[in-house]
Amino acid sequence: MAPAPIVLTERQAAHRLGLSLDYLYRLRTDGPRRRSSTERPLPPGPTVLRIGRRVFYRPADLDAWLAALADGSIYARQSRGRGRPRKIAA
Repeated sequence: MAPAPIVLTERQAAHRLGLSLDYLYRLRTDGPRRRSSTERPLPPGPTVLRIGRRVFYRPADLDAWLAALADGSIYARQSRGRGRPRKIAA
């Protein structure tokens, strides 16, 4: 049995989280530059380590990020305001 890696590459982190590389990149960079202000913002991504130009993730940071998402403390689902507005009973 091989020991757990100290850091994961971006590809390994995306595979471990079950996300695409593109989505993990957008979490790290806060989305593409052309996002309109009316779109729902992306949740903050896991903590990254930069060594030169390379990006790495620690497995403990990925686990902590997933646990915080499950708690709802990082990203609470917002109402999109779809449909007709309801009448408020007086």
